Amino acid sequence: MYDDNLVFIVIGCWTNPFIPMLVGSSLIRYCFRSTSSTSNFGLTNRERKRFYKTVSTVESSQSPTKYEILLDQRKLKTPSGNLVTIENEFLALSLAHEWNQQLKKIDLASMHLNSLINTVIDNPLKLNKEQIIAKVMHYLDWDTLLYRSDTPEEFHQLQITSWDPILKVVNEHLNTKFQSTYDLHVKDLIRETDRQIIEKYLSSYDRSSLMIFLFIAEQLKSILLSICLIKQFRSVEDISVLSRLETEFQISRWTNVEYYHDYDILDTRSKIAAAYLIFYCLNNNITRTIMPKDTVW
Repeated sequence: MYDDNLVFIVIGCWTNPFIPMLVGSSLIRYCFRSTSSTSNFGLTNRERKRFYKTVSTVESSQSPTKYEILLDQRKLKTPSGNLVTIENEFLALSLAHEWNQQLKKIDLASMHLNSLINTVIDNPLKLNKEQIIAKVMHYLDWDTLLYRSDTPEEFHQLQITSWDPILKVVNEHLNTKFQSTYDLHVKDLIRETDRQIIEKYLSSYDRSSLMIFLFIAEQLKSILLSICLIKQFRSVEDISVLSRLETEFQISRWTNVEYYHDYDILDTRSKIAAAYLIFYCLNNNITRTIMPKDTVW
């Protein structure tokens, strides 16, 4: 049985064709670089006419079994020309569904699964595991949950009621002692012991998973919120709101800016949902349970 976050992922990633999703991370923007090659089916331009009729998944001849995506009979490739092969069957089906959801035009900017999978396969910055961990740890020093504002009083209380439970569950689960502060100039807020615990936790994942974790931390501006999402302590919806608590507070006081704020929260949720789905599939063996073999849309 899949967890509740996967249900939201299907809704967040694939049922909003009228809302354009822009990928903001510099790491992911590589997936959209232009190319003059016409034979590369790892599309790199932002939008083009749909040139295929059917999308299907097939098993490759590799061992262990991997899955490939076919656009008609053409194999999907990354922007760098690498063949897209996915070990997790559920993830392959999800990517195929994302391609099938493109209607008359292919809107790559809204295809977060495709962008992230391309990035994992191509590794455009050529980062090794240790370098990715170092980049992730950067977000611990300025974690959203740790550095707070004490004014106005309503927002001060909102941070306590919203973020303190997250700190508590992380501290209990990882045996850490993270504490928040209202002084941006405080030194040595994070204990060296806690830093080592987080580094050890990150080291338990492989390079591909860490690249996805880095993307999540970039979006949330928080390692602690990222851990809560990965550990399923909170849902995608809750984590997205917690990461933009000040914005939500301002909306409650000054009302919502039509279209802008709605788009912003949906954009955040869809990115986080796509990243969570990939991370979950990379670390869980999900196989086909409903769809027939060699599904074609």
